[in-house]
Amino acid sequence: MAYFNHAFQKAFIGTTAFNMGTAAPFSQGSASSSGTTITIASTTNLVAGMQVSVTAGTGVFAPGTFVTAVLNATTFTVNVAPTTALSGATVQGVWTSMSQPTGSFTFVDPNTFVTPTLSGTFATHGTSCPLVLASGSVHGQWTGGKDKVGPFHGGYTESVKSKMINPKFVSAFYRVDPCPIQQAQVTIGENTTTSIPSPGTCSQEYLCNETYYLRVDLKGSPALRFLTRNSYYTASAYTGCCPAGSLAPTAVNPLIVYVNWAYQLLNSPLIGNFIQVQVTYCTDGTGTTYNALGDGTNSAANLALLQSYVLGNTALPANATPSLTRAGLIINGAYADTRFQDCTFYPNDSIIAFLEPIQVYASEVDLNGDPCAFSSVCINNTCKAIQQKGTGENIIRDVIMTQAYMQDPFYTGMDLRIREITNGTDVYATINRNLQYSRYYIQHNVPRFNNPSGVFDNDQYLLEIVTPASISVTATAAASGTTITVNSTAGLITGLAYNLTVTSGTGAFSTGVTISSITNSTQFVASSAPSTAIAVGAVITLVPVASLNFETFVTRWLANAGSGCTTLSVYNCPASCTVVPVAP
Repeated sequence: MAYFNHAFQKAFIGTTAFNMGTAAPFSQGSASSSGTTITIASTTNLVAGMQVSVTAGTGVFAPGTFVTAVLNATTFTVNVAPTTALSGATVQGVWTSMSQPTGSFTFVDPNTFVTPTLSGTFATHGTSCPLVLASGSVHGQWTGGKDKVGPFHGGYTESVKSKMINPKFVSAFYRVDPCPIQQAQVTIGENTTTSIPSPGTCSQEYLCNETYYLRVDLKGSPALRFLTRNSYYTASAYTGCCPAGSLAPTAVNPLIVYVNWAYQLLNSPLIGNFIQVQVTYCTDGTGTTYNALGDGTNSAANLALLQSYVLGNTALPANATPSLTRAGLIINGAYADTRFQDCTFYPNDSIIAFLEPIQVYASEVDLNGDPCAFSSVCINNTCKAIQQKGTGENIIRDVIMTQAYMQDPFYTGMDLRIREITNGTDVYATINRNLQYSRYYIQHNVPRFNNPSGVFDNDQYLLEIVTPASISVTATAAASGTTITVNSTAGLITGLAYNLTVTSGTGAFSTGVTISSITNSTQFVASSAPSTAIAVGAVITLVPVASLNFETFVTRWLANAGSGCTTLSVYNCPASCTVVPVAP
């Protein structure tokens, strides 16, 4: 009988804390209890979420008892009262696979399932033994016998755990950073004073008594899901009769062509809902000042405005010599896919048109649709469409799949009340579908040394660890104190520790400075003042401390074990483009 390699993927949620450290396990004596309140000699090194047990003296904690809050230097509370009241007891607090709150993760010993104490810092520790990766359940921190959905078999609040990871058998360790969506942009003719290399002639001369054709193609998932094919439209613009008595065609106002093209493109049911077409023009004869004609949308008001120009009811803006008017089009991809909110969310809803922006291509063609038979107007692909990644829409589906493999399926039937009854809505509190996340991946294999076929097999495991994304902000006011004013604090998570670094401009923070609090939409408070005053325009990068600690620990762990994979690979975003504005 032959055996084949198998591959598995599992998602772990690490959005709040990486619970490993260099401090020894918490242990203090002289403990007494009153209900769920525990009084002890000292709470130093005790952290909310730790699992507690009695190692000496009188008293018993039930399995799954953990710290809910550290009240002061000598008092803390637990989730359930001791089954035997404490008196003169010694209490030990440790991180275990079971004590991980939702959003926390750690590595544990595969024999004891207790987080090992590091002999040194994250960068210098000597750990090299196999470990198990564990993260808290989406249903909350585990408490023995208190699981609402499955109280008789460990429960659905059981932590998520990997197979034992031997660092010698880790073949890949990498991070995928989130990328925002980038809409496509195509410019046609003259738009700004910015010089953009391109084929064709930007100052195209349009002659009377001629018809000019522009073909626009839309490609990608949004178009395919709309028509089951890529979409295109060819707009035509007739420049009108030549003046009476003219012996040769004369140049006309180029806005005649561009306004006709814009109106037909926006009015088309095939492509009008996928793009914005902005008409730009300059009448000063020098190209110094550009203006917009309309708002670029296919709204009724904008279509009526463009139609009034097309029909001649409204005079087009023009230079005293109409042919000296400069004009062009800016076509932006502008499709937004329909998304349903959490109440009616189904993981099998297609999100491909949400992730992938529409791709826009344009070319001037002749009557037969041939773009190569003549010298055409210049057309520039100033921004290429780039798909977004790292969105909560992707992540939540990975988490739901992991839960399904753990026999905790996400209800997708017709009666959505069952989803609420079975705590399926807990996943919404864990992963925000509107945010973006970084993802770490550890790929390792579990070799089968005892194989009846005599063939050496490897089961491959890809572990996905979801963490908050790093964020870059720009200082909008000088700062020498702890209050930092920036362009936006959107995306920062209240209560999460971030490491602050000035990556561009003037200013610096000392090593280890973090965010103490987020004041409002444009201000946060640092744990200490900048070592060098922050200047306006300085770019500050905020990296979650938990992510830094995890990266550092794993890299050192792999190196200690002699793994062939000791460097974190980072897959970040492609360079973003500079969008051509309506006016320079």
